[in-house]
Parts: sequence; structure tokens; C-alpha cells
Amino acid sequence: MDPSNDSALFAGRTVLVTGGASGIGQATAHAFANRGARVGIIDTADTGDIDEEVSRLKAHGIDAAGTRADIANAQQVAHAIALLSEALGPIDTLVNNAGIWEPNPVPESPLQLFDQHIDVNVKGTFHVTQACLPAMLERGRGVIVNVSSVSGIAGRAGDSAYSTSKAAVGMLTRTLAAELGPKGIRINCIAPGAVATPLTAGLRTPEGESAIAALMATHPSPNGRFFIDPEDMADIILFLCSDASKAIHGAVIPADEGLTAVM
Repeated sequence: MDPSNDSALFAGRTVLVTGGASGIGQATAHAFANRGARVGIIDTADTGDIDEEVSRLKAHGIDAAGTRADIANAQQVAHAIALLSEALGPIDTLVNNAGIWEPNPVPESPLQLFDQHIDVNVKGTFHVTQACLPAMLERGRGVIVNVSSVSGIAGRAGDSAYSTSKAAVGMLTRTLAAELGPKGIRINCIAPGAVATPLTAGLRTPEGESAIAALMATHPSPNGRFFIDPEDMADIILFLCSDASKAIHGAVIPADEGLTAVM
């Protein structure tokens, strides 16, 4: 089965995508919508225009809704899930995509920055998952895909906060899969490399390109590409949410143009 070609693949499913107003989340929300799902979006006020995204989906006949929330705040998350569930029905498919990244060289990095990465990337993933679980457990089925990072597998100098938080997302995925798999809830994780999104805009500068060229000279990716399209990540997420991947549980799958394979 090819999930990318089935326009009714997720018909009857209610999908929630966090960070769904830009980047990987935006591409994922649109991909689900194009395959028959009802789509809910959670994002913050400063990372994308949620209303515009929802209006665009509705203009194509998609049942969609969105709301703003700080995923690091459990109360805001619970309120957002309640609003979206009322508008679209119980959430049975969750994509935990929202996250932050800011370089933090250890000698001068404030503790607050480290805490912020843990609060958003790790606790935020936990808050949203926990808020969606009651409906999944009641129905005895559900699918969750978490978005980690290649930095959570290989680590990267100057990114201790981000790398640590994304490694934690991978381990959270594994432990939740072991706990919730017997209850009908399947959980996996992707670890993207450098995806061309607003989060990586700082890398797509002359200085960033020079650093990337130096990295590629010593660690060339198998196909010679460094930046990845958000739509490529969306395709992998859709596969992991489809029955075509029903044998995959608790996996952390690198999607990084082979970067970790040559490091």
C-alpha cells in the first residue's frame, strides 16, 4: 500500500498536529487533509498564522480547526485538546511536532535556555500525549508519532539543550510504546536531519552554508543533499500513522539524508 496515493486513507480519522502552522507540521497537516482526515492544529501565536492555515484547509472542503496554546503549559494544552475534540471529534491520531531550537554553547548558556528546551520539547510532548490518551484508551486504539531530531541521536557541539531534549523524546517514545502498545496505541518517532523550515533559517545563510559545506566535505550524505523538504517528513509521518506500518512500535527512525550513517 502506498499511503501517498490514497485520497481516502485517513477518512473518518481525527488528526492533531502540534506546530501545525509552519514547517513540518504545516506540511503534515495538509498531507493528512489531502487524504481524508479531519485536521486539528495547535500552535503558538508567533510561529505561524493558524487562522490562515485552517481557512485554507476549509476552502478545500476539509473539516479543520485550530487553536493557540503553549504546549509547555499543561492547563493550556488540556483546554486546547478539549476545544479541538469538541469541534472535530475524539483525537485518534497525534503528531507531536512542535518544538524549539536555539544554540546554547555551554560556557555562556543560561540555565533558563536549557530549561526552556526541556519544558517545550519534552514536557510539551508529554502534556499533549497525556491529554489525548483518555479518548484513545476509551476506544482501544490510537496512533502517535513524535518528532525528535538527528541531534538527539548523534549530538552536536553547541546544542546540548536541544540534543538532550530530543534524545529524551526518543526515549519517551520507546517507553510509551512499551506501556501503551498492549492497549491498542501505537507510538513511533522520526528523527529528521536539517529540514528547510523557519526553525533552520539561520543555517540557510552564507555563514551557515559555509559550515554545511565543511561538514559535507568530511561527512558527505549518500545522495549529496543536506536540506530536506518538509513534505518528505510528512510522507514518513503518514506512513507511520497508516496500517502499512502496523508492525512498527517504539521505533526512532532517522530521516536525515543518511547523515548519521556516515558520522
